[in-house]
Amino acid sequence: MKNNDTGDKIQNVIFDFGNVLVRWDIYGALISRYTPELINQFRLNELSGFEDANVLCDLGEPLEKAINLVKREHGGVWAEMMEWYISHFPDSILGEIPGSRQLVSDLKEAGIRVFGLSNWSSDLFERALPRLPEVIFMMEDRVVSGYIHQRKPDRNIFDTAISKFNVDPSLTAFIDDRPENVEAGEKAGLRAIQFKSPAQIRKTLIDLGAAIPALKGEK
Repeated sequence: MKNNDTGDKIQNVIFDFGNVLVRWDIYGALISRYTPELINQFRLNELSGFEDANVLCDLGEPLEKAINLVKREHGGVWAEMMEWYISHFPDSILGEIPGSRQLVSDLKEAGIRVFGLSNWSSDLFERALPRLPEVIFMMEDRVVSGYIHQRKPDRNIFDTAISKFNVDPSLTAFIDDRPENVEAGEKAGLRAIQFKSPAQIRKTLIDLGAAIPALKGEK
């Protein structure tokens, strides 16, 4: 967390989904056809254009548009891999982050409202629903970028979420694994925390006044 700590106890927590509550890795979708070495190269945007294509997906653009971007700008095996990734997307959902479900449960039991704010293609989110772990459905409400054509770190999606959830940002923790999203959340007035582990988030939320159990053995 950076500098939006007002000293007041938090009343709400907004969680990112991917690699905060649920493990997402393109490896899971691609390993059935491609080597780990090639998958690691595919992660490099300058080679494959994957990140650029993923932005289009997050914004709710047609998936074919993302595939065509990679075909046009990079071609070859990268376009083939993008198609395979999209067609096998549910395999990239690798279960919940250990400790996340109990953390959310403890927050809810303490009377703290919990929400989700995720960059995710609407089409791919629908495909992934049967694979998503229970923790995703424990949210009181959620904003998923592809449905509203807004994405983090743009300010408008934070304003949309704050309004939809009807929360005071100064009393709301926002948890995300990407530093640019944490910075944007902070600028939106949220008490932004970069995710490292559920244990780290639990301790930070306790420090912010959340009446949830500390981990046993923690010093």
